[in-house]
Amino acid sequence: MKRRHQVRIKTWMALVFVLVKLMGAFVPPPQVASARLRGLIERPQFIGSSIVKEDLRPRSTHCRALDVKVWQVIVSASGLVVATTQAVRAFKASSEGKIRAAVAKAMKPFEPSRPQDEVIQRPVMGTIQKRIESWQQHATIIGGRYQSGKSVATEEALRGVRGVVRFTIGSADWADRMCKQLGVDDEGLFKEVMRRVREKLKDFPNNLTKFPILLLEVPRTTTEGINLISSTAKDVATDKIGSAIHVIVSASSAAVALAFDAGGTARQEDIWVADLTEEETKEFLALHGHENKWEDFVDACGFRIGDLVKACENL
Repeated sequence: MKRRHQVRIKTWMALVFVLVKLMGAFVPPPQVASARLRGLIERPQFIGSSIVKEDLRPRSTHCRALDVKVWQVIVSASGLVVATTQAVRAFKASSEGKIRAAVAKAMKPFEPSRPQDEVIQRPVMGTIQKRIESWQQHATIIGGRYQSGKSVATEEALRGVRGVVRFTIGSADWADRMCKQLGVDDEGLFKEVMRRVREKLKDFPNNLTKFPILLLEVPRTTTEGINLISSTAKDVATDKIGSAIHVIVSASSAAVALAFDAGGTARQEDIWVADLTEEETKEFLALHGHENKWEDFVDACGFRIGDLVKACENL
């Protein structure tokens, strides 16, 4: 609260500075006003057929005054730029500025790691999309064997969806790291970001979901923080104050998926990503130009997509 008050004071001081500069630019000093007055009074006078030359001194004074005014405008403009820059920086550093930046980031369409033309469409992707579209409460756990294609399937199901915040869990203090990655200071601001994201999603009726999504990717090497993931998913997947968050956990290994517990099977939805089918394997190998050798690949690697990817890359 104290920091927010200081930011407001700095902002008001910057605005006062700008107003003072602008007043200095447009209110002429006394000598300029006097020169203008003399210029209006002293006019050329005709005497018979001759003309009395106009006194050029007021005009010269006016030119000097004009130069002064130009410099005042330049100085005022420079001050305005500096003051505006300071005000913008102060706002970005404030809690409100951080929240707005995080909301704007979350509202961008989700972009998967792999290009769409390198991904085969699998039925499990449709299953994940239906779960997202119809979601009301409880966490979603995407499980399966190691390198069975869970991450790709989850990301492809979310392609183009707005309101997604993705984070890879690597340690027990993942919650603090997630807030820093999003650009906010603490969990309270994070929840405020997600609340505003939900409000923003009302402007996109064609979005797959009207709820914000927290996508947590858990590598198989992660052994800490599982309990916190479970409790977090349980806490935020409610709609008591209109701030429910759909937590999707993409577990790299089956062991991690089985260790997740958001309150029993009744409080979580498990989606299993199996190995490729024969038809999916043929389609995948066709993308890499090996459609005529699919049997050789299957004999050597089986139907696990991770092994097939490595085999294609090594050829």
